[in-house]
Amino acid sequence: MAPANEQEMQKELEKFKAMQETLQKAYEARMGLIAQQQETELVKEEIDSIEDDAVVYKLVGPVMVKQNIDDAKGNVSKRLDYISGELERSNKIIAEKETELGDKQKHLIKMQQELQSS
Repeated sequence: MAPANEQEMQKELEKFKAMQETLQKAYEARMGLIAQQQETELVKEEIDSIEDDAVVYKLVGPVMVKQNIDDAKGNVSKRLDYISGELERSNKIIAEKETELGDKQKHLIKMQQELQSS
């Protein structure tokens, strides 16, 4: 490989910074999912602890609509499954991005060493 020049180094550094920003956004998205998961788990605990003849309401737009307790339990369970799947997908994306970022960092170090030695 030919020795790196300053322009190539700058381009690679810009790519590295863009990758860092993408990874940061992925971290933020995962934090949002974790918050949703925790909130939904609290709802599940509440629904599981109420009596079978209790009245449950669901917020639909600006209106509170009466809902069957079994339907409510099913909806909360489905939501937890969905969030868990999204979290799993998010974790895979983050792991891939972290690996790519590490590889890019190694490449930048190598380019910097080449620049300093030439």
